[in-house]
This record gives sequence, structure tokens and C-alpha cells, in this order.
Amino acid sequence: MIGLRPAEALALPIDELAMLVLEDIVRSNHWNEWNVLNSYVNDSAGLGYGNDPEARKAIAEAMGWLRSQGMIARSPEQTADAAIIVTRWGGEALKKSVAEVLAVNRIQSNLHPQLEQKVRRQFLLGEYEMAIFVAMKAIEVRVRHLAGYGNEVIGGDLMIKAFKSGGPLADPVAPPGEVEDTMMLFKGAYSVLRNPSGHREVSFDDVTEAAEAVMTASMLMRMLDRVEARLAGNSP
Repeated sequence: MIGLRPAEALALPIDELAMLVLEDIVRSNHWNEWNVLNSYVNDSAGLGYGNDPEARKAIAEAMGWLRSQGMIARSPEQTADAAIIVTRWGGEALKKSVAEVLAVNRIQSNLHPQLEQKVRRQFLLGEYEMAIFVAMKAIEVRVRHLAGYGNEVIGGDLMIKAFKSGGPLADPVAPPGEVEDTMMLFKGAYSVLRNPSGHREVSFDDVTEAAEAVMTASMLMRMLDRVEARLAGNSP
């Protein structure tokens, strides 16, 4: 059992509690989900779970979180319904901090399809700077393609020309302020996220910040989806 008393377990966020439960599953070589939960019902470590049903529910919720995140799964080798294994991702997750686990989950579940193949692998390998560089490069390439410019138009200049009022990607019915803000959003994101990684060594030590940088590129790519639909006459 995890070395936390019921009040401590209840005070933890579900993801942190779940990672402790996962450590316990691996350490104790548990293969049966019911046995894991029953150890808290019986309070085999004498920590007080036997008299605290809310704390036992928290452990069950943590198990549910592990399953929802793909860290435990039904065992293919056992006939018991409660038989479980720690998945490959579960094993890898134990080597990471909770922040790293959450960042990877965000990248795996919400990334724009046009970035997934190009960026996801680098991020999972911990190559955060390269993942951000590749994501923003994909934005640049798509903007250039949609705007109809040649390869000589690059970087911030490309974003300004493409999205400025009257530019090929500017929304002709949007208020002028919104057109200006969209242009500055693309230019600013490119300058802040892509340019530093392209011209000097940048260290994203905060995995959460790195994930949010990639997700910013993902958001821009979804905005470009709407631009492309408008240009094709598929949006009002």
C-alpha cells in the first residue's frame, strides 16, 4: 500500500495519487485490480483506510484514472476479470514527473492531425525544442501555401503579408481590429516560438511550457483550418 494516511490521500490531486498507486502496483507485483483495492478495505498496512470509505473511494478513483490514461489494462494472460497489467506507457510514466505525464497526455490527445506525425514523436522523446521548431515550421509552410506565396516570403514578413488587411488570408468581413489582432497573433507566435529555436539554443526546462507552446501551434493550425474552409467557400 502507498505510505499515505487517508487524509493525505484525500488531499492529493487524483493524478498524483494515481501515480503513487501505480508505483505500489509495480512494487508489490499486483496483477489483480480487486486485490489492490481490497488491500485498502482490509487496511493491511494499518494506515486507517479500513475506517475511511471516502479514502478507499479515492484509491478506486485513482485506479480508474490509471485505466483512463492507458497506464493499466486488462491482462491478456489471465482469465480473472480483475486481472491487470501495467502497460508500456504506464512503465514509461513511472520514470517521469506528474507534470511530464500530463504534458505528454495533452500532446497525445489534442494535437492537430497535421502536427501529430511531425511533432508528437519528438515530444515523447523529450526533444521539446525540436518539437516546437517543427510545429511552427509547419505553420509557416501552411500559411505560405494558403496565401500562394513563394519560398522567398518567410517568417514574420510572411505572417504580416498574409494576414494584414487586404491580405490573402485576412477575413474580409471581420472587424479591422480583429484582422489586425489575428495578424499579430500569428506574427508574435512565430517570432517568439519558432525564431529562437531556429537561430539559437533554447532550453524549455518546463515541460508544461513546452507542451503549451506546441498546443499554441495546434491552435493556430485549427485557425488555418477555418481560413482554408473560408477560401474554399465552405464557411459562411
